[in-house]
Amino acid sequence: MQTFRILLSDGTRKFHTVIQAPDSGSAHIKATYFFDTSKWRILSVSRTDAVAA
Repeated sequence: MQTFRILLSDGTRKFHTVIQAPDSGSAHIKATYFFDTSKWRILSVSRTDAVAA
């Protein structure tokens, strides 16, 4: 598993979270599942240097 940083925005506010997934596509799908994408737009998905065991 890899660790990905997800940056989200609702138009006025931005925040980031960290999700563990095997690849960036899976991380994007997980973020879509966990956050209401009608309110929160996913701005970026980037891999961090941290590696989950």
